[in-house]
Amino acid sequence: MKIRPILSIMLLLLTSVLSKAGSDTVADLPADLRDALVRDAACSETSQEAGTEPAEFLKSPVKIQEIRGATRGQVGSIVTFEDSCHCHDVNCSSYVYVLTGKAYKLAIAGSFASLHPTRFSKGGFPSLTGKLQVSDTQAETTVYDWNGKGYQPTLCATVRQAENQKRPSITRHGCTATPGSR
Repeated sequence: MKIRPILSIMLLLLTSVLSKAGSDTVADLPADLRDALVRDAACSETSQEAGTEPAEFLKSPVKIQEIRGATRGQVGSIVTFEDSCHCHDVNCSSYVYVLTGKAYKLAIAGSFASLHPTRFSKGGFPSLTGKLQVSDTQAETTVYDWNGKGYQPTLCATVRQAENQKRPSITRHGCTATPGSR
């Protein structure tokens, strides 16, 4: 039966097209979000004056994820760069913006291998989980919770897994200095 594989592929394609997460460039972002990102995310390898929009920066590839609140629809966005200027190994610069009225306010900026919303919410905002890959065998994970004013790290752990180890070693620690955040 060739119909099942064809239907599966069509469903996969439809799902990817309808997905809210996508890859764009900085120039393709909504104007308010683009302006906030230009203000906050200049490439450290170039000397740019504040407030300028260099053409190369606007061409930088980014992945955007909507942050959807428990009852209010979109409450923010996660923007992750996908270029050599903003990525070091698997960790890339990520910026979390929350909507305040019609403007975007920077809530978290850091370097992460992954950063995404969870299914759990506090104060109408979903918790976020971030992973910073330290080495091939070690990663730092952080859970960020909304405290009414902004996202704060609330759970931090080091995950180690040797090559011959079946289960990782997870060590919880305080979140005083969250790796990857600026």
